[in-house]
Amino acid sequence: MAADPNDNIEIQICTIPWDQVEVDAFVVPSNSHGRMTHFPALKIKNLAGPNIEDELQGHTPLAIGAALVTRAGRMRARHLIHAPNTDEPGGKVQVEDVLRATAAVLVACQVKGLSSVAIPLMGAFDRGIPAEEAARAIHSELKSYRGDRHIKVYLMAKDKNDIEVFEMAMQGGLP
Repeated sequence: MAADPNDNIEIQICTIPWDQVEVDAFVVPSNSHGRMTHFPALKIKNLAGPNIEDELQGHTPLAIGAALVTRAGRMRARHLIHAPNTDEPGGKVQVEDVLRATAAVLVACQVKGLSSVAIPLMGAFDRGIPAEEAARAIHSELKSYRGDRHIKVYLMAKDKNDIEVFEMAMQGGLP
């Protein structure tokens, strides 16, 4: 798989089943209300357990560009980072929303002392943006990270298409 090393951040593509990834945190791309009703948040809710969504109550609405760290339930990840990239469940997503959500993930890692994080392709579903744009936005924000803590990032590819768009983003190519 492709790897993208940097002084502060190490990025690689990962195809391991989401509930089997051993990381400090797994990112839940979600909506401001914390309702985990659409992919990929719904998949993560099913893997982590239905009570995960309850942990968001009292903390919502979350702004796009904010993040909330919770436990990860049945997943091997130690935490979940809920990072909204749309206001409403199934709502429209813009490139800027993916950039802000990715930046929020990096801030959460820095503040909570997390050194490894798994990030699925976010913003490229239903009313989202093209997968290539989403992957470029995620990668661009990751490469601009200048925190003092080294972070290992796993870009979670669910299929061959995800692998291809993440590889293109890492190589700086256009679709």
